[in-house]
Amino acid sequence: MKKFLKSIAVLSVMFITMTSMANNPKISLTSGIDSKSLIFEMDGQSMESKIRMTDENAKTIFSENILNANYAKKFNLKDLEIGTYYFTIENSFSSVVYTFVIDSNEIRIRNKEENTAKPIFRKTGDKIAINLFNGDQQKVDIEIVDSRNNTVFKESTKGELVIGKVINFENAINGNYTIIVKDGEETHYQNIFIG
Repeated sequence: MKKFLKSIAVLSVMFITMTSMANNPKISLTSGIDSKSLIFEMDGQSMESKIRMTDENAKTIFSENILNANYAKKFNLKDLEIGTYYFTIENSFSSVVYTFVIDSNEIRIRNKEENTAKPIFRKTGDKIAINLFNGDQQKVDIEIVDSRNNTVFKESTKGELVIGKVINFENAINGNYTIIVKDGEETHYQNIFIG
């Protein structure tokens, strides 16, 4: 029975992951016709996304939430200083980060990095379910800290394709908690309130 339940959990996480990958919006970031502009387009497929442009010191230059709609915007960047910048598109299942460089004459898109292995957090009553498709089967650390930064839960796993964990907060002290999931070089945070 335990193996059957584990198989069902694995299948459901894989289904959620595949569904989220299928629903990811189609995006593009290209240099504009004029030398110092970018054109961003996104085909929003029933998923809220956040776009953000930052400089190399992580200072936010532009930020906007996009709700379930096709979106296109031209960014005139002629007033930005020469340097490296990042354009990030995030939703609850994945993120894409474009690295682009502004020099004296033009904008060059240097790199596009996609991450589709974000953990899924679901709260039902006082229980939190954490699911993560771990395609590379790296070590995954799950840690929960309270509002005083005290560790109340810590667990590591390695070599598992699908990570599934349910944490019961029924007997926890009311307050804010942060769930930290470290997957290789990626770290994901989820804040929850138990009250």
